[in-house]
Amino acid sequence: MLKKINSENFEYAIQSEDGPYIIKFGSQSCGPCHTMKPVLDTLAQNNPSVSVYEVDTDESPELAGHFEIRSVPTMHYCEGREILFSQYGVTPLRDMQYVIDNFDDEYFRANGEFQIEKTKKNYTFEILIGVVLLGVVLAFIFASLT
Repeated sequence: MLKKINSENFEYAIQSEDGPYIIKFGSQSCGPCHTMKPVLDTLAQNNPSVSVYEVDTDESPELAGHFEIRSVPTMHYCEGREILFSQYGVTPLRDMQYVIDNFDDEYFRANGEFQIEKTKKNYTFEILIGVVLLGVVLAFIFASLT
């Protein structure tokens, strides 16, 4: 369940957090914000140790200004008084869950981003095309010799 916060109760809510939490900024007139509500409800239900807060930017413009919110929905993943990661716009549940699942990753903590594993390129298709082209060229040469 999302916990609504505003400028008046923000400090109290954040001081009570001893682990990671999410702040979602949105507004009542924002269609994508309404799309994110069931995603965030599911995320909160699946991760009871992570609080999910909701700030209405129309009701708390000073709070939105403090966080330099330029578009909604914006989700900030925080710990203490620090924003560790942000996502903007409609975001799939799996992407949000990935952030929560990897919150303690050393690379993420050091760099503020997730390490993308490099995969080796598979050249099977290119080799196959090369063999086919070589066969066509050889067939053309053989046909012109006879």
